[in-house]
Amino acid sequence: MTDEHISPSTTSLNDYATTPVPQSETVNGVGIGMINGGLAFAVPGLITGIELGDALGLKQSIFAFLLGGFALAVLGTVTGLVGMHNRFSSCMTIKFVFGSSGANVINLAFVLSLLGWYGINVDLFSQVSQQLLLTHAEVTAQAWQLEVLFGLLITVITIWGFKTIERITNLLVPILFAIVMYLLVRSFGYADTNPTPEEVSASLSFGEGVSAVVGSFIVSVVLMPDFSRYAAKPIDTVYASFLPFLLINSFVYVVAAFAGIVVADSDILSVMLVLGLGGLAFFLLLISCCVTNVINLYSCGLGIIAIFPKCKEWQCIVAAGLLGTVVASFNLLDNFTNFLFGLSIIFTPVAAIYVVDFFIVRRGEKYSLALLEHNKQVNKRAIIAWMVGIATSTASNQGWITLTTIEVFDAVLLTLPTYYLLSRNTISVPQQI
Repeated sequence: MTDEHISPSTTSLNDYATTPVPQSETVNGVGIGMINGGLAFAVPGLITGIELGDALGLKQSIFAFLLGGFALAVLGTVTGLVGMHNRFSSCMTIKFVFGSSGANVINLAFVLSLLGWYGINVDLFSQVSQQLLLTHAEVTAQAWQLEVLFGLLITVITIWGFKTIERITNLLVPILFAIVMYLLVRSFGYADTNPTPEEVSASLSFGEGVSAVVGSFIVSVVLMPDFSRYAAKPIDTVYASFLPFLLINSFVYVVAAFAGIVVADSDILSVMLVLGLGGLAFFLLLISCCVTNVINLYSCGLGIIAIFPKCKEWQCIVAAGLLGTVVASFNLLDNFTNFLFGLSIIFTPVAAIYVVDFFIVRRGEKYSLALLEHNKQVNKRAIIAWMVGIATSTASNQGWITLTTIEVFDAVLLTLPTYYLLSRNTISVPQQI
């Protein structure tokens, strides 16, 4: 199947879900980076900053933000290069690495994690919208009504694909940045007139804090090929990774942590209202929820279509939107930090494996749909390496082993050589399982 025979109306709805993106559709790295940059301003990101600031203190949390952000940026660059060279989505990439059947397990885990993020944002949207309507319009709305309305809006936007998402994020990210800057200014003003609490809960170690930072964006890093397949050149993947994961993400986390500490509150909406943001607080929370869930639903749809290739992408997106609304009732926010740590444990090894597979095992040989047709089984080597990575993170967290004192780094250090050593006898015939 060749891409040049696909009509514009078809690509807008299917967005090269199972085929490589043609060179004519590529964009610059800053535009791609702004997509993940939009995620940095999302409510869960602000919550992460506040919770880590409370758990580690401002100084330690800043180090955690920067170290975790740098790790994400480096890993995002290399995973992005895999996507740029092959032009396939992340879920298709995982099929080449784990085998067509084995990849279904990984892709299902991705879908579930994205549905978790989607549900968190739907839940936050309904809560904030209820407060907004009650405060400014004296209208009491049912949560399910707001969730259905929100879901319809997000689904319609997402169906139109990558180019629409890029335009929306490029428009909104500068606005969201300006609001967060205003939050920082108000926080300094509040700190000047009120004593800043010095108590730190110390509920997390520094390593766990870094792992939480990595976990907050590890799904985006592993799914980087979904967006980097549109990158024109290798340098564009560097821009697309360092801009959101290190610069924008760290900035937002530091501002949130500082604001939470000076106000001595861990509820982001309360913090913003105390600092006098008023309507801007609601705007930031509502718009960031929209941007985040469009991106979540986009990658979730690609994940579902990788598992069920006969389905049309718009059908998968609609199904994901419905499931995500159901997940909103699971109250994942009550265990948000644990949720992030769980994501880092599960998905960091996946990124390490497919990077080694492409750059070392396959020696940069591009993936081909023709090869995929003969790759129907499970790549046991990849599955074993994945299990080693998960076990390493878990053992490191429990204190059974210590390499770097940071769980996700330990997992990468063992996953990389494990997969290489298991696969070194198949370097000359990488398509075989």
